[in-house]
Amino acid sequence: MPYNKRGTYRRFAFLLLAVVLLAAMATACGKGKNEESESGASPSASASATASIDPDTVLATYDGGELKQAEFSKYEAFMNVTNPQMAMYLSIPQYKEEIIKQYILQKAFAERATDEQKKAGKTQSEEFKKQLDEALKDETNGASLKDAMKTNNITEDELVDLVVTLATGGEISSAKENEIKATVKDADIKAEYDKAPADYNIDTVRHILVSFTDPTTNAERSDADALKRAQEVKKKLEEGGDWTALAKEYSDDTGSKETGGLYDKTQAKTWVAEFKDAANKQAIGVIGEPVKTEYGYHVIKVEARQETPYDKLAQADKDAIVTALIDPKMQTFIQEETDKLKIKVTLPAEPSPSPSASGSAAPSASASASASAPASPSASASASASSK
Repeated sequence: MPYNKRGTYRRFAFLLLAVVLLAAMATACGKGKNEESESGASPSASASATASIDPDTVLATYDGGELKQAEFSKYEAFMNVTNPQMAMYLSIPQYKEEIIKQYILQKAFAERATDEQKKAGKTQSEEFKKQLDEALKDETNGASLKDAMKTNNITEDELVDLVVTLATGGEISSAKENEIKATVKDADIKAEYDKAPADYNIDTVRHILVSFTDPTTNAERSDADALKRAQEVKKKLEEGGDWTALAKEYSDDTGSKETGGLYDKTQAKTWVAEFKDAANKQAIGVIGEPVKTEYGYHVIKVEARQETPYDKLAQADKDAIVTALIDPKMQTFIQEETDKLKIKVTLPAEPSPSPSASGSAAPSASASASASAPASPSASASASASSK
């Protein structure tokens, strides 16, 4: 519960590679034909918000061409089949506009790719096709995948063709990313580490969370009520109360309430700022004053703290710093390339809900929930691309 939320929206599908799509597809297919995915929709469901738009409708114009609904509907279908959770973003107009821009940019990149980059994209599409064929033949999940393709009106060849475009365009992005990465020196990584060395502390803490919502009734707790309850449990702990018993009774953190509120040997930077600060500064062995975060009030006891000097920093942490250093430059590159295309999105107005449906906001609510969830469709894609 006290963990940092990752960015809700970064680059979406821009750096999407075939391997990412395959992983998502396998997850979706594994749900089974009648089982709902985490997004609340079955793998065969369509997240398209524009299915009723005339195929000849122009959704966007750009320097050198235009994007019609007929073409983009295939990309929507592609996302519905391979990554239905990410496809939910298509129901949010402002995100959909960005996805359209990035799809156009991906196409433009694919068109200007070198022969070597086109070959690499083709290789990825062939691997995708191989795994897709195997998935379709699978006795357990093949029927679910076929149903998803049928529902979304997309063929195997169309899926593979889209992977060619995405993977080839991704080669341009990867080349730029590698170019920027080559300029990052160890001194740059060290300088970034020195800005917040305590982020890399390995802390062992126990905590009990009193959230701003009572999980048994879903009723809101006032700040004063949550603080009062946190102070109550703090007093009981100080009087010798058992962490295991009190965590089960009081804690609203489902991730630790059954283990006495324990987070063992955890890197500090993974926690939200206020919790991290307490884990790094609170006296060891002392139950501190309740700490307020976005989740509620935390009663924290730091059991151990180990600093990580730069020369002991794991390679994975150094790689993460490199990613943090190059990401702004990649964002600038993407924006500049997008601007060059002079893309103008002209999405038609969304249809008004029927009276019978006005009482339900499930599609947009689900999409909004997904947009604020700690695990966004864009981190996975971005991380995979960065590690290439």
